[in-house]
Amino acid sequence: MKNLLLILLTFSILISCKSNQEKKEQQEPNKQKPSSTQIISELDSNEDGKLSKSEVKGPIADDFTNIDSNNDGFLTLEELNKAEKNQEHRPPQQTNTYLSNEIDASVMTIPVNTNYFISENIIDGIQKQIVELNGIETLCYVIKTNSQATEHKMGPWCPRHIEDGMEKAGIWFKDDKVYDVSGHFIAKLDEFYSDDKWKLYREDGTIKVTDTEEGCLAAAKPNVEEEYHNHCVECLPEYFKDQVTTFVIPVTPKYIKTAQSFGRGGIGVAFNGVKYDPPAPTHAILAAHTIAPLDDHGGHVNPHGGYHYHAVTGSTKEIPQTDIHSPIIGYAIDGFAIYGLLDKNGNKPTDLDECGGHSDDKRGYHYHAGEPGGNQIIKCLHGLPGYTEVKE
Repeated sequence: MKNLLLILLTFSILISCKSNQEKKEQQEPNKQKPSSTQIISELDSNEDGKLSKSEVKGPIADDFTNIDSNNDGFLTLEELNKAEKNQEHRPPQQTNTYLSNEIDASVMTIPVNTNYFISENIIDGIQKQIVELNGIETLCYVIKTNSQATEHKMGPWCPRHIEDGMEKAGIWFKDDKVYDVSGHFIAKLDEFYSDDKWKLYREDGTIKVTDTEEGCLAAAKPNVEEEYHNHCVECLPEYFKDQVTTFVIPVTPKYIKTAQSFGRGGIGVAFNGVKYDPPAPTHAILAAHTIAPLDDHGGHVNPHGGYHYHAVTGSTKEIPQTDIHSPIIGYAIDGFAIYGLLDKNGNKPTDLDECGGHSDDKRGYHYHAGEPGGNQIIKCLHGLPGYTEVKE
């Protein structure tokens, strides 16, 4: 009898534990999600108030690039709050079913031509792979590069003295106009921005430049370190020459009726393997009274993407067309071609959509690069987007 009671008691405890566990599992989905403040508090191992990629895991790590809206390699409380808000208010049309239903097969599309790429700039050749893009299995090209230009010299960016001419520096932009960053331009930034706090030069006329990798890392981010305020920010390609940028691009693009926005990842690739980036975050750059010039080719360098373009100036490899149409200069991340802005007669297209694209009978749907001073190569995507990854 004693043994029977012991068996019954043990069985009862097991049933109770199982019941409690099932109840806990049933309640788990309804458990309140931790706040952004709690996430940083729990994961911020070095207590610097932000999260690096090495400090996160799971869904946050998987979506790190999208959450990191300023592309500085860290997640701040503001960025986590914004990501949470976007998730809560994401409209139903962003589901995979929506994207599938939004594909318009009636729009003419042209497959990516990999022969246009400079093969020497591609790591291990261009591969084909089935990739799930927004839940849609898609045949893609996987292209790996070091994002280093070869058909033109990268730089210069910052002049060293206020007497230096435009040949010793790059370009900057404001209100859709391009300006040469000569020494004279640097000396007059207080007038240019109507702000007397601008002074990037010393009493002897030499210009304060981030001329070391340490200075680059401290200044080429939104929260510029105090000692690098009022500097001309210059990062050199050799600092990040071993970075590998991977582009995943649909072999044949799929036209989406509704324009798709892009985050801080690359928006496309030139034929030399250099990344096209979204608009430069000028508000963050200027807030610290710094300036980060592009070179004459429309590119500069940052720690989390190496050399990349924010403008198209005609310096890279182009494929001329047999008619008067402008040349093709690269591909957007959705697989649609990007062409130059002006045709052979110097005319701009007049019927571009909200993304900077249109269709014709020869090239199907395609984009045209924006004005160099506009800080936007293309404005959005009309195709099922691939993605980019950068590994240091």
